Amino acid sequence: MKNREQIKKLRDYAELAWAAYGYFHLVGKKFHSESDDTQREIIKTDILDITYKKFKVAKTTHIGNEQREETIGKLDGDFGKEQAKRFFERYELITHQENTDSGFSATLFGEKRKQKNIESKEISYTSEYGYMNYILSFRGTEFKLEQIKDLINDYYIWE
Repeated sequence: MKNREQIKKLRDYAELAWAAYGYFHLVGKKFHSESDDTQREIIKTDILDITYKKFKVAKTTHIGNEQREETIGKLDGDFGKEQAKRFFERYELITHQENTDSGFSATLFGEKRKQKNIESKEISYTSEYGYMNYILSFRGTEFKLEQIKDLINDYYIWE
């Protein structure tokens, strides 16, 4: 394998590792834009898009005739808008394990097959014939304040 190919593979895997930090369990929920006070449904490219970083994600519950909105998190993407779009043109999000109580999270991506249009010579990606590769991406654990307090309490109980 030539150096250029090796560098390209390393770049691709770094981008996949970076994408694993997306909160994909929020796809389908609503996010609140403070600039124009509107809500819209979250799609997978929004999860990675830095444009929506820190936007509040809301969950609506109905109690009788009353409708209540509760903030359940914030978007935290770091990709540019075009980078997120290109990423999902090439990779399919197959499954995502959101943070467990221990802070573990993982995402499984499928690399779509590259195809070239005979007439236009345009290169695109498709999952119509399966995936070239499956990439399982783990991310570091995320500790919350409550978990740190639990660890300290566990230490004192053990001692």
